[in-house]
Amino acid sequence: MTSAALRALVASAVLVCGACTTMQSVPSAPTPAAATPSGPSPRPECATAHVTIYFTEEVQSAQPTAMPLLNDLMSLVRSCETAGGSLRGITIDAAADPGQSPADAAAQVHRRQDRIRTALIGLGAPGDKIHNGHVEQTGPEAVMGRRAEVSADLY
Repeated sequence: MTSAALRALVASAVLVCGACTTMQSVPSAPTPAAATPSGPSPRPECATAHVTIYFTEEVQSAQPTAMPLLNDLMSLVRSCETAGGSLRGITIDAAADPGQSPADAAAQVHRRQDRIRTALIGLGAPGDKIHNGHVEQTGPEAVMGRRAEVSADLY
């Protein structure tokens, strides 16, 4: 091989290798998982929503008197989702009737929470996003102590 041919071969090999190094993908650093946003939503349609459901001695279930309130809550959830937001979770905080033992009060609260959960699921709320929250036993002096606070955390 002549020296001119050898130089041409080396020059083309250098060009090919230079092209290889510029076309190789550089491994990028792994992107961190998107953090769950905290705080209030920037969307006005996604403000945290609350309803309070009161229980009377005669009405022990969440239905039918609470259904309009739960319908309103789910309407707010749907409005948020339509605006591009999402439901982070629904929490049911409940209080028991006064004058019960702690065990009876806890059982009553859990029954009420379960009834509300069932009603919410019936209205289209995802069951995995509904959580039982704080259990409270009210004293006899508490006015309107037979209640459940249902909060939808929207973003």
